[in-house]
Amino acid sequence: MTNLETWTLIFSIGAVIASVYAIGESKKSNAIAERATSTNKKIAKRQGVIALHMAWADIHDIDPNNLITSHVVKAINALSLTASLWNHDVIEKSILYQSYWQAYKELYDQLICIDTKLPGKGKSCKDCISEDIKKAYRLMDEALLSQVLTTKV
Repeated sequence: MTNLETWTLIFSIGAVIASVYAIGESKKSNAIAERATSTNKKIAKRQGVIALHMAWADIHDIDPNNLITSHVVKAINALSLTASLWNHDVIEKSILYQSYWQAYKELYDQLICIDTKLPGKGKSCKDCISEDIKKAYRLMDEALLSQVLTTKV
């Protein structure tokens, strides 16, 4: 083997070693990037909680015998925002469920039964419940039912 061939062989082995090292470092970098992306998604999902809290903060009791249109509109908007966040997986569902399911359920159950027309709107509370609100209600209710312990005998 000539000197040139020896140096070519040594250089080739060095290049292979450097390539293997670079691949290992690349895999580490990808793993770090994936963890960072996952963390960023979780943070983004939690940021919507503040807007949701503000939507629910000003909800008034709905008196079916004395409907106040602005109160009903705010209630429908809170239901709609919650439904959108649930249906589109914008906020972690466990946070939505834990923090808002009971209020969502009570408000939905109350409004869905009111057939009285809203002053100035020409439609009833029941008519204001959109399909996305109904879908989120069903899915959240199913989440509740899935927590019920059952056994087979």
